Amino acid sequence: MGPMSIDFSYANPEAVDAVGVLPEYDKEHGFEDGWARSVIERWRNDYDGDIDWDDDEQALLDWYKDDVIEHDKWKAIVEEHNEDITQEDNVTVDQYDADNPPFDMPENTFEHPEDAEYSGGDNPNQELAVSTEALRHVANQIGAIVGLDDSGSNLILQARTQLSDIQMRPGGFAKAEVLRQKIEGASADSSGLRGDAMGLLLASHEALLAVKDGLLKIADSYDNAEEFNEMSTTQLGENMGNAWGKIDKLSEYGKTDGTTTGGDQ
Repeated sequence: MGPMSIDFSYANPEAVDAVGVLPEYDKEHGFEDGWARSVIERWRNDYDGDIDWDDDEQALLDWYKDDVIEHDKWKAIVEEHNEDITQEDNVTVDQYDADNPPFDMPENTFEHPEDAEYSGGDNPNQELAVSTEALRHVANQIGAIVGLDDSGSNLILQARTQLSDIQMRPGGFAKAEVLRQKIEGASADSSGLRGDAMGLLLASHEALLAVKDGLLKIADSYDNAEEFNEMSTTQLGENMGNAWGKIDKLSEYGKTDGTTTGGDQ
């Protein structure tokens, strides 16, 4: 079965319209667009067999019975259709107009985590570039984002779960199917925009956790602000190396075109 709104297992009217064989017949035989479809529609409703078909109409009906609705022929037509439907050269997509979006924006349900402005603490005169107390403050602010609630989730993980629940059900026309594959991915090896965004959220979550842990590790390693102020670049790298690696990994995302994936989902 193809797109979820159409049953392609047999040559029903919707499936025949979707594969486009009737317009092709019109074009190849020099008939006005829509002629073949109108004849087939009359034939479908000719329950008593009372219609006297002319030569052109009878030729169309013979072709339709032998080369379209016959099981093996129809199966081949559908296979060719499925190969061609996602060829982007055959699809024209309208440019997005931010001033006139084709949808209503959903209600914003984002709940801002509690935060607090740093007051200065052990660095009232700002003689230090950074203080250990300031590091703990930043770490706690990050913790407000990545910390887990009673259900074991947080705003980043909730957003990822909401993306995973998306199930697009386009119609049987090429533009809709290309859009679905761009968003949901075309195969197990192609995550699409949704999978790439899910991967980015998870990688961001891991990066923030690593930054939080690194900052607390640095703050806990020094007894006072003066010691911290003398910390070398090498020591900083040792404490924050995992966080830098997680942050660098974010560059793997945002490159998907619907056929590649930025990383793990």
